[in-house]
Amino acid sequence: MTDKDSQNIDIQEEGGFRFHRGSALSIFGNDRREDIVALVLALIIAIGVYLLV
Repeated sequence: MTDKDSQNIDIQEEGGFRFHRGSALSIFGNDRREDIVALVLALIIAIGVYLLV
């Protein structure tokens, strides 16, 4: 693989747009699930900080 090809390892097309998904090492099948899990974890951390501080 050349350096130019290494930048295109995780290019996705959706709705006519081409975008780079980010890390190919994600444990999630899609970005939406990853975003929801991140929001839930952020909410849990925020509640924990609010209750403990």
